[in-house]
Formats: sequence, C-alpha cells, structure tokens
Amino acid sequence: MEAVQSKSKEVQARSKEMPAAKHGLNLTTLEEKVIQLIEIMKMLKEENLSLKDKNKDLQGQLKALEGSLVSETRDLEELSQEKMMTKMVVDNLLLLIETQEQ
Repeated sequence: MEAVQSKSKEVQARSKEMPAAKHGLNLTTLEEKVIQLIEIMKMLKEENLSLKDKNKDLQGQLKALEGSLVSETRDLEELSQEKMMTKMVVDNLLLLIETQEQ
C-alpha cells in the first residue's frame, strides 16, 4: 500500500502543475483510483499464485494419503484372511484331538 500512497502523492504533485481540469473532470482522483486498482490486481495475482502452489502441494499430499489408505486396506484384508485360516486350522486341530480322545 505504500507504493499506492507514493504514486498517489506523485499524481497529486503533477496535477498541481497542470491547469485545472476542463469540463469538471477530476483526473487526479481517477488516476489515484486506477493506480490503487493496479496495485490491488498485482496483490491478487500474487495471492492467486501462492494459492495455486498450495493447492498443488495439497493435491500431492492427498494422492499420497490415498495410496497409503489403499495399501493399509490391502494389509487389513490379508490379516483378516490369515485370521480366518488360522481359525479354521485351530478348529480342525480341536476336532482331530476330540476324535482321537474317543
């Protein structure tokens, strides 16, 4: 905003050197507003670039998390299958022991 203020002062100094505006137009105020708008546009463009970079980083993190979730889901499914197989083996062993006792 300091740049806007310095430009505004510069415009005011130049307007003192120029003859009074014809037809009731206040060119100094118009020039100040245009300068302010240009500075705002520059700030918005910088913010937009920053947000795009942040968005790109977040998308990368999201992909990594999705990959991790898929991997963990597979591991969980494998553990569940191993648990079922272990239970079946234990059940078979118990049944075998019972049949040998009789």
